[in-house]
Parts: sequence; C-alpha cells; structure tokens
Amino acid sequence: MNTRKNYHHGNLRAEILQRAAEVVTNDGIEALTLRGIARDLNVSHGAPNRHFRNKAALLSALATDGWMKIRDATLNAAEETGSDDPHVRLNAMGRGYLKWALNNRAQFRTLYHPDVSRFADEELTRAMTQFGDTVGAAVEATQKAGRHSDIPLPILTLFTNAVPTGVAILLIDPLMEGDIRAGATENQDALIEQVINLVVPIKQS
Repeated sequence: MNTRKNYHHGNLRAEILQRAAEVVTNDGIEALTLRGIARDLNVSHGAPNRHFRNKAALLSALATDGWMKIRDATLNAAEETGSDDPHVRLNAMGRGYLKWALNNRAQFRTLYHPDVSRFADEELTRAMTQFGDTVGAAVEATQKAGRHSDIPLPILTLFTNAVPTGVAILLIDPLMEGDIRAGATENQDALIEQVINLVVPIKQS
C-alpha cells in the first residue's frame, strides 16, 4: 500500500524546510541529507531535489525563510501598535521577534547555527541584511527620540539585538535548567514583555 503523503503544489517545499530545521536542531547539520528528508516525509528519494539541488541549497533556503519570517513578525508587531512613537514600535518589534523565536524554536536555532553561514548564498545574505537594516532603522529612531543618546548607535543597536536573541537562545537550549526555564515557561508572554521593557522602556504618558 502506498502511504506517501499527498502534497498540494508547493506544500512539499515547506515540509522539507520544517523537517530540515528539526534535523539540524536535534542531530546537527552532519545528519541532514536530502535522502533522509525524503525518507522522513515518506516521499520518493528524488522529490526533495525538485526544490533543492543539494544540501547547501537546502540550508541556505532554510535560513532565508527563517530570516524573512522573523522580519515579518517584527514589522507586523510594530504596525499592530498603530503608533508613531518609535519607542512603542521598537518595543513591539522586540516582543514580536522574541515571540516568534520561542514559538518556532527549531528554525530559530538554525538561523544561528555556526555552520549555516558556510552555505550562505546571495539570497540568504540579502535577507539577513534586510533584517539588520530594519532593526537598525528602528533603533536609530528611538535614539533620535532620546533613548541613550550618549551611546554610539552601533553599540546601542548591538545591545538591542543581543538581549532578545540571547534570551531566546538560552531558553531554547535543552540543557538550560532551574529557575530561569521554570519561570519562562510559566508565563511566556509576561517574560517577553518584561525582557523587552528592560531593553526598550516605554515612557508613560
């Protein structure tokens, strides 16, 4: 009996990316193969090659997809505030970023995997640059509005990026134990709000 999944056009590519993120997270890049992905998804060995010519292309596509999604999550969060206040918008962007990371743990870990950059193509580099430019512009807007005006902009941008990224990496790490993980899992939304409020305080009117 043929038990292969019936994919609508375009669905297989998304399934391949999702499974690739899981394999990299759980077993490392070395364990990732197109044949293995095909076996896990119960499709023909050649099916993944219709979307990705080799492993390097798959890894680059996986990271590109992640950067585009996390950029959308940050921008959508800012737009949903309906505010022109740069502090409100950047605060929302930080919350959107951290929420996406914690809700998409496998793909987020792949973005920062030390080996993924080895396979970066022009599309991935462009996606990373676009994300960096988006955050950088938002950070600059808050500085012009008075946030840490005495700190060099590159340092302020680094700090603004590093805190939510570091928090996500720590919370996603399976070796993290104790009070930090327990407190984080009790109320994820509250944790996200408290962390981002430390990075980008919103002035009360």
